[in-house]
Amino acid sequence: MCHDGVILLNYHYCMNSSESLFTAEPFLEHRLKTGIFDFVPQSPGVYRFYDGFGHLLYVGKAKNLRSRLFSYKRIKPGSVSRKVSKMIGQTVSFDYLVTETERDAFLLENRLIRLERPPFNHVNKETETYYYVYLKSDGGGLEFRLAMRIHDDSDHEFWHGCFKGHAPVRKSFGCLLRLLWMAENDVHNPMHLPFQLTRNLTPMRFYLPWKMNGPESCGGLLQELLDAWMRGESCEILDWFVVQIEGGIKRTPFQILFLEHHLECLKYFFDHKLTRHREIRGERKIINQDEVDDLLIA
Repeated sequence: MCHDGVILLNYHYCMNSSESLFTAEPFLEHRLKTGIFDFVPQSPGVYRFYDGFGHLLYVGKAKNLRSRLFSYKRIKPGSVSRKVSKMIGQTVSFDYLVTETERDAFLLENRLIRLERPPFNHVNKETETYYYVYLKSDGGGLEFRLAMRIHDDSDHEFWHGCFKGHAPVRKSFGCLLRLLWMAENDVHNPMHLPFQLTRNLTPMRFYLPWKMNGPESCGGLLQELLDAWMRGESCEILDWFVVQIEGGIKRTPFQILFLEHHLECLKYFFDHKLTRHREIRGERKIINQDEVDDLLIA
């Protein structure tokens, strides 16, 4: 049968549950013997590992199923992470699904992980790593929010996202808020930042009052630059930060490194997140959490 690019050739090989310990020999070779891999095709697909109760432990994808499963066949204690060792120690059986293309394997893996939520899969399973960003400016200041869902009490038109990755998102928007605060308050020394912005990761909520460069100043230049950066269209706001924060003064080595690090972080986020988000969202502004992984593959 063929459905959505997946050839449903579902092979299932059982291991002896009495041999569930991770022995000194390669685990699959010890339990299954070598001949069983002669039946695994050299095709793209998805493979799944199960414990002795038939519970799904892990879902993986492969460009070449036989090659990928052979890599597990050769694993020995001490050669893999504790997570993989633990998974191997619990694995008693496996099966696989053959797909027509490698892309189909990626998409099928995403769907199975979201549906089954295997304990040894962490990527693409938890929505807490998929963030929406709220940026609303008015005559008084800029309201910032970071959330895993769009808040009902907010203006939906000011939400952006969703963006994947806990650390990259929180680190990058922390850099953005620090530079915005310094530029707006005409501060050149990061030692004077408010406590809420001194942490490595950005706060989930922050309000920046306008003092100098509000959205109406300079013909609304700051707002235009910020919007263009968020849309993945332009990095001109980084040059604006340099002009505003340097201010023609002589800076210390610490201040120079601080500014350079923050600008590099924002440029990296723009190149690897914002421009890609612009490409995959099309005419939309928001991408839902349950579709972002599939769109990133396309």
